[in-house]
Amino acid sequence: MSYPVIERREDDGSGTPGRMLSVVFPALLFVLGLVLFTVAFNVGDWGPWAFAGGILAMSLSFAIPTTILPALEDRA
Repeated sequence: MSYPVIERREDDGSGTPGRMLSVVFPALLFVLGLVLFTVAFNVGDWGPWAFAGGILAMSLSFAIPTTILPALEDRA
């Protein structure tokens, strides 16, 4: 007897604006992080700040869909 590991929920919500935002916003943050990492080596005095911004953007791009949104969904 075999059961699926992930069952489809009745209230899937894959077409909702919140679900779209949970995909697009982290993707934009990921790209922004890559851009900031690239720019950080060419801007002189602002290099450490750009690098730190890249780390922050990359961290948020992974934290939003994996920890922040599930915690907000469990509250509702």
